[in-house]
This record gives sequence, C-alpha cells and structure tokens, in this order.
Amino acid sequence: MHGILIITTFAVTATVAAAVCNNECNWNGRCIKNNCQCFQGFYGNDCSGDCGCQGYGRCASDQTCLCADGWKWNPTQHKCAWDCQCMNGESCIGPGECGCTLKCKYGACRNGQCVCWEGYKGVDCSQYDSSIMMNKDVAVGMNLGGISYYSSEVKFVDVHKLSQQWVTERDGRHDWNTNEQDTLHLRADGYPASLEPGQKLLQLMFRGFGPHEEMGNFTALYDGEGIIDFGLTEEHILYDGKGRMVVRMPKIGSGGFTLTIHKTNPKNPLRNIRVLIPGYENVYDRFPFHPAFLENLKRYSELRFMDFLSTNGHKPEPTTWADRNTPDSYTQEGSRGGAIEYMIQLANTLGANPWFNIPHAATDDYVKNFAQLVKQTLRPDLKVYLEYSNEVWNGIFRQTKYSREQGLKLNLDSQQWKAGQIYYGRRSAEIVDIWNQVFGSDKDKLYPIFAWQTGYKDYYRQAVAALGDKIKKFKALALTGYFNCDQAADKHAKEIVSMSMSQIQDLCKKDVPDMEDYLHYYLNMSKSHGLQLVMYEGGPGVMESGAIAHFGQHTQAVTDKAIAFNKDSHMEQPIIDIMDTWFKLVTQDPSNKSPGGLFNYFSYTSTPSKYGSWGMLEYTGEDPKTVPKFRGVQRFITDHYKSNPLGPKCSFVKAGALAYGCFQQTTGVFKCGQSDNNGRSWSFYPSFNQSQGEFLVLDGYNPKTFSLYVRLTDTMGANSYYVYNIRGMKWSTLQVFRYYEEEAAYDLLPRLPNGVYDNLDAHAHCA
Repeated sequence: MHGILIITTFAVTATVAAAVCNNECNWNGRCIKNNCQCFQGFYGNDCSGDCGCQGYGRCASDQTCLCADGWKWNPTQHKCAWDCQCMNGESCIGPGECGCTLKCKYGACRNGQCVCWEGYKGVDCSQYDSSIMMNKDVAVGMNLGGISYYSSEVKFVDVHKLSQQWVTERDGRHDWNTNEQDTLHLRADGYPASLEPGQKLLQLMFRGFGPHEEMGNFTALYDGEGIIDFGLTEEHILYDGKGRMVVRMPKIGSGGFTLTIHKTNPKNPLRNIRVLIPGYENVYDRFPFHPAFLENLKRYSELRFMDFLSTNGHKPEPTTWADRNTPDSYTQEGSRGGAIEYMIQLANTLGANPWFNIPHAATDDYVKNFAQLVKQTLRPDLKVYLEYSNEVWNGIFRQTKYSREQGLKLNLDSQQWKAGQIYYGRRSAEIVDIWNQVFGSDKDKLYPIFAWQTGYKDYYRQAVAALGDKIKKFKALALTGYFNCDQAADKHAKEIVSMSMSQIQDLCKKDVPDMEDYLHYYLNMSKSHGLQLVMYEGGPGVMESGAIAHFGQHTQAVTDKAIAFNKDSHMEQPIIDIMDTWFKLVTQDPSNKSPGGLFNYFSYTSTPSKYGSWGMLEYTGEDPKTVPKFRGVQRFITDHYKSNPLGPKCSFVKAGALAYGCFQQTTGVFKCGQSDNNGRSWSFYPSFNQSQGEFLVLDGYNPKTFSLYVRLTDTMGANSYYVYNIRGMKWSTLQVFRYYEEEAAYDLLPRLPNGVYDNLDAHAHCA
C-alpha cells in the first residue's frame, strides 16, 4: 500500500488562543477546543506518535506511512524517502527525480539532464555560444519592477518572497494592525523568535494579481515548528502536515490572500516559509523565477534593477552589508530591496548584463562586498552597468535630500542643490574606484554610468563640469528617453478627452524632431568627454504630470483617456518611431557600439494608474500578442536584429527506446514528431498553421500522461502553448500558467541540453 496518498479536507481556521493543550501537542498538531488535532503523519492524544511521513503521506494502520507519489517507505529508517530509479549510479535529488552525471556548470539539473542558462550548451552547460542567444547584441534593455505583495510583476514561483512585511494582530481584537512591529522578538532573517500568548503575525500576498493566475493547489513549506493558516479567500486545506500544507484556493480575487503565524516554538522557531504556486514544489529551489516572467525578457541584453533593489528611498541609513536582504530573509519586499543574489541569478539565467543601482547611503564596506559577490558569481560573459542610486537630482526621492545633507556637511558648496550635485559626482567616482579595485584585471567588464537630469541641458552640463578629471572614471553618460505626445495629457488636457486615438497619435509625431535635437545635444556632450551615451529609462510617458509633481492632483477623465491610449493599438507606432530615432542617431553612431547605445525601456510590468501607464505589460502572464507596447518594442527588435534566433532550431527528448523532437527543416519550417530508431527516420505529427520564421520548441515530455509540451514562438518572441498526447494523437492548447504548471511536474523529461542532439538531427537543420 505504500506510495498511495489519500487526501483529506478539513478546516483549520478554528485555531483559537483560548484552546489549551499539554505541551502544545508536541508541536505535531493543532490545539482545537482543548484537544489535539494531529498533523498528517502523527497520532496519539498528544500527537507524540510519528509515522515517519516527513510531510508526504498519512499514517497507515500499523503506524507506518502511506507515502506520497515520488516517495517510498524506508523500513530501516522508519520514514518516507525519495523514490527514483536512476541509471549510471546517480542518486535522487528530489522525489522521483534523478541527479545529473556531470555537474551543470552554467545551469541546473532537471531529472538527470542539465538545463542550461541562455547562451550555454553541452551536456554540462559548459560551452558558451552567443549565436544561440535571443538577445545577442540587442541594444535594448529593460527596467524591472519593484518587489511587493501588490505588484502585478510576479518574479518568483515562491510568492512568499513577494509577501507583505509583518502585520501584528491579537486574538480577540478586530483591528487590522495592532502596530506592535517594534516590539517583536525577531531572528536575523526576520522570522519571529517567539510570540506572546494571543499574538499573531500576518502577511498579504497576490493582492491585485490574484484574478490573473489560474488557481489551484498552493503548497506551503516551512522549517521549524509552529501553526500557520491562510485566509481572505476561499481556501480548502487538502493536506496539513508538519512542515508542509497543500491549500486549494480556487477563487483568489484582487484582494489576494493572507498567511498567518498563530504560534511558533521558541526552541525551534518557525522559519523559511515558502508559498509555492501550483506545480512548482519540486523545482522551485533550482528554478526560482516564474517562467512567464522570464519568457518575455529573453530578447533584452540588459536588466536594470533600480526598483528591484528599492533604490528610491533605500533604507536604512547608513546601509551596511549586514542590513541587506538575503535569499533567507522572510520577504524580499521593503526598503532594503531584493537580495543581490537573486539579481545576479536572474542575469545569469537570461544572459543579460545587469545594471546595478548602488543605494545612496551604502557604506564603502557594502559597496566592496557587493562588488565581490558580483565578481564571484556573475557568469563570465556578462558586463556590469554601474550607477550610484537613481535620479539623485529628483526632489521626490530621499536620495536627493541625503546627497544635499552630505554635500553641506562636507562644505562642498553653500547652496543645497549645488552641494548635492557635487556630492553625487564625488560619491559616484568613489564607488567606481571601489569596484575597479575589486575587479582588478577584470575591470573592463565594468561599465560605470554618470546620470543627471536631462530635462535641463545646462544643469546636466554643470554636473559633468563639476566632476573635473573624475569624468574619466566613467564610460557613459545616461539620459531619459520618454515621449509624451506633445504633452497630450497636460498641454492638450482640455481637448484630449474628446480626441480620437488617431488624433492623439498625430500629436506623438511632434515628439520626433524634438527628440532628435535632444539626442544630438547629449551625443555631442558625451563625445566631447570621450564617453558613450546610453538611456537609463525611456518609453511612453503619456499621463498627467501633476499626478506625480503635485501630490497626486489629476483630472479623472484625462487620466482615463491617457490610460486608454496607452493600451490602444495606436501606441504601437509611436514607440517604434522613438526607438528608431534613438537607433539611427545613437546606437548606430560609431562611438556607441555595444554596450553603448542602449535603449532602456521603463518598465516591464505594472498596473496603470493616475501616476502613469509605465508597464509594457499589465501583469505577468498577460498575452503579449494583445499588447501594443509589447508589439512595438518587439517589432523594433525583430526589424533590427533579424539574425537573432527566437529559440533552438532543434529540441529533442529521449525516453527509453523512443525519441521526440521539434526541429527546423532546410526550408526553415518546423515539424514535430517521434522516432523509434534513434533518429534515422521520423513519424511526424499533424502540423501547425505556422508562419515563416516562427519556432516550435519542445520543452519536455511526461511519460505518465503521454504529453509533449510544445511552445510556438512567433516573430515577435511571443509564445502560444500546446500539448500533444501521443496516445490520443491530438493537439490541445493550454493557458500560460497551466502549461508551466504541468511542465514543472517532477516526472517530466526535459529536452536535451542546448547543442546536444544524440544523433537525432540527421533530418534536421540544427546548426
């Protein structure tokens, strides 16, 4: 009977402080109405009996465990253990999953095969090949959004990393927040070392994003001992084990859901909570980023982490290395910013040069340790864009006030604005020196940026002049590249409400000659100092400026029209026009060859509001083919970088005596099929109605469900998702979240690593 898991459903929300049980049920269950309700896998009136389920099974009648799929009963150790049948002497790396024979140098292991980072190939992912990268030499980068519980940019499959900071509550009280955060006894990772009787901690997650992701069974994992539950939405506890819960949340709305810690054992505090979206329990630690978040970033050569690191108003002051968030922190949200390790890992995964914004109050030790971590862990083919803080001239941010305070303390000038300007230049140069020292002979990988307010040309000129010879420490000047369609929401506010989308688009055409003059000025300035020119932020800025500059003052009808235009198909061409202007004047200038000439779009994903429609996408997983902003940027990339691939030309899966593949014919058209003679001949499946230039990519095969997972990538890099059942011989389509949920199954066989064909490519055009 071992290997069978029977799921039971019951409510846990009855947990109350008034209930009293001896020794807290040995921390192996919940105290409900003075009686112990044992976690799955434990038994007895006080839950002291342990069946050895490890959170993956239920007690059998003989007090052994009926283990879950992927686990098997180990009678010697009296517990469930990973179950897999591996060849070549490999051992399990997870339930039902075998390890890799070779260490995956630039990638991660998945079911016995290496999954390589973008740009790497070979059985161990050790070979670099830029020709297989979608972002090769693409002079377009992307600003990522910040990390918060209400963000529509879902970066991680562990959504607890995006959770709210602690909200304190008390049993018997109905206030949302008792504001006791300053009195909490916290561990270094932010988890509670202990809680007072009746005190509980709560976090919000998925707020605003909830309606988008296809709902299902979320898995909560945790270390230590304590009691947690979920709320604010319909929820059904399918499995309640020690250290592991499975929660079905079928109708998460815009309010999201909550996680509450009711109790924690001071001797073994509850910690390392992970809340995993459906399907990712077995792969989240090796593949932490949401695949829908990753897939539309693959064509950008650079990622700017300004908001990811919470640069605007970063705290504390001073910012020390010990204060920073790490991957072990209880949330990545807040003024400390996300972990640097995740920024590096994301850059490594996508093969995109990272753009780091050093916090304004960072100590020299912080800067040095930051540089050392990057040098030690960033893949060798990448460069580093380096900027001190962000828009230190901008009075709405804390870094502006800080730089002026420091400048006055150092007697750099008697005028606040001037003192701050000089301090910015001085501190920027000091940071460059520290990074150069750390990188030593590899300092050519560093690309230091000097950025100032570009809306006032002479103000920028003064900032550069104040640097003197220190300007030689930088490699580029950076500017903004926004267009607002002749200030459509400000100068034309009275008439915009009644204007057609075509009329607003005509206003956008007026921005092109102004942009040309603007770029000529700054290109000449950068050349006069022997520097390149890059853009740190750019894109459509059609919104009421007063919403930001004047404490949120706006006219709702104007805001609504601006948002509507940002979503309309008429937005596509103005984006192309501005990017083409930049490309012609800056990117193609001989002095601006890569990594110069970068157009850095702002930003990847966000919800439109009166403060602007900055996001290219409104939420992670949105169908990009329906988004004019996405189409505009991708059309630009497709038109200017025609030789870049949109995926692998061949993708194969070996499954015993059979092989499956999707590969490019000499005609350029893709076919998918199977072979039972090691690729000497193929039986092809019914074809898609493909257009020339579109790619078919076989992501994997699940032998239990007989399902092949295939993506169609169109000429704009947007994906559609298909499953072919080899028994039923039928194609079906899947929604993006469901596709990746199924594709993450532990028993899925991934495609062979990049560049590995195992002699299956005799009928294909793979090179």
